[in-house]
Amino acid sequence: MSNFKIVFIHGYTASHLADWYPNISKELNELDVDYVIPDLPGDTNPHADDWLATLHDVISKIDKPIVLVGHSLGTRAALLYLEKFHQQIEKVFLIAAFANDTNNAFRLDDKDNYKSFFDHEIDLGKIKPLVKKFIVMHSKDDDSIEYKQGVEIAKNLDAELITYEDKGHFFEPEYAPVVLEVLRKELKF
Repeated sequence: MSNFKIVFIHGYTASHLADWYPNISKELNELDVDYVIPDLPGDTNPHADDWLATLHDVISKIDKPIVLVGHSLGTRAALLYLEKFHQQIEKVFLIAAFANDTNNAFRLDDKDNYKSFFDHEIDLGKIKPLVKKFIVMHSKDDDSIEYKQGVEIAKNLDAELITYEDKGHFFEPEYAPVVLEVLRKELKF
């Protein structure tokens, strides 16, 4: 069993059964890596406080170094979690990441489906010391969250930016090996 635990934070309307999570789960099980993919509440109408409470229920019980891996809206949830709970984290991976911009609250055709995640700008200077290393993974052809948002949040967090040309919004099941490769390199398993 690994000497760390990975907490995956899925995106909007996703779950442990969506996107690349089933594929990466199979691989991590075979590699004997400790991980969890909590299903976050709200489906098409999530609320940040509910997601943070669910994450805290999971993370507060972990007794080894923690790694956060957020995808899409899960990237914002990861940063909000750090802001609210001041948790020390080994590494944070942000995949298809949002910038720290409150205008993202209304990006779904002016609906307010997840505006609670963007009701304020996070003071990134306060959360950066909580994390040993941030890694942002973003594809230039992401048609959901523009690549420039990933570039911006990487710069603001002093994160390593890993750029892809053709992975879109990084949700397809076949991208599990891409995510796994970066995790294995960074976490040395």
